[in-house]
Amino acid sequence: MSKKSSQIRYLNFPIQMLGGFLLDSKGVLGDIMNYSVYAHSVENLEFGNEEEAFVSSAKYFRISFGNVKTSIKNGEALYDSLGDGSPMVGIDVNMLFDYYKNHKSIFQKRCLLGYLAIRSILMDKAYCKTTNDNWFSRMDGKTSKMPKEKLSKEIQDFHNEYQAKKIKTELSLNWNLKTYSKYTRGFYVSFKLDLDDLVFNAEKKRKSYQAKKLKNDTEMARLKALERLKNIDF
Repeated sequence: MSKKSSQIRYLNFPIQMLGGFLLDSKGVLGDIMNYSVYAHSVENLEFGNEEEAFVSSAKYFRISFGNVKTSIKNGEALYDSLGDGSPMVGIDVNMLFDYYKNHKSIFQKRCLLGYLAIRSILMDKAYCKTTNDNWFSRMDGKTSKMPKEKLSKEIQDFHNEYQAKKIKTELSLNWNLKTYSKYTRGFYVSFKLDLDDLVFNAEKKRKSYQAKKLKNDTEMARLKALERLKNIDF
């Protein structure tokens, strides 16, 4: 592992915390820091009491909190309320600080949501297939696929094919995303495979599906033929 990659720190948090990001990005990112550092500290209580463990975890992520006690209280409340079993996603601390400290356009914020949503769908998989409905649902902090009308207004505002393609293009050009959607329902995504390998795997699955469908269709045709033969008097 290179020195650069070994220094990357990821703050892990439940996807629900992305809800409201486009309305209050700084507030959401602040909550993510509080939650993630608190969650990390819970697993490292050998470093001392609750506050000492929290400070130790904050140092690990190179985060400095203005009011440690308030951050612990907020982090604990979020940790207890969100529970287990939620889809998780990680964000590089440097990326989070870039969005926390610097002005970002609405499109840049949408791209961050799109990036994190795909990461939450992929989890540890090298690649997977998803749909725009599932993708936009994750951008809105939903744990499962929701119809467009059930999403927040700020997500509905760009939940369309044109904007989806625009975000995918940006993520492909500048966020290392590989995506493929030719002749598929939905689209394949990967941050680990190169484009050649992603397309190969997608086409392999499509061929396998087509072969299975052909086999099933042939069997159905055979059964129908046998049924018709019952009514013929030879």
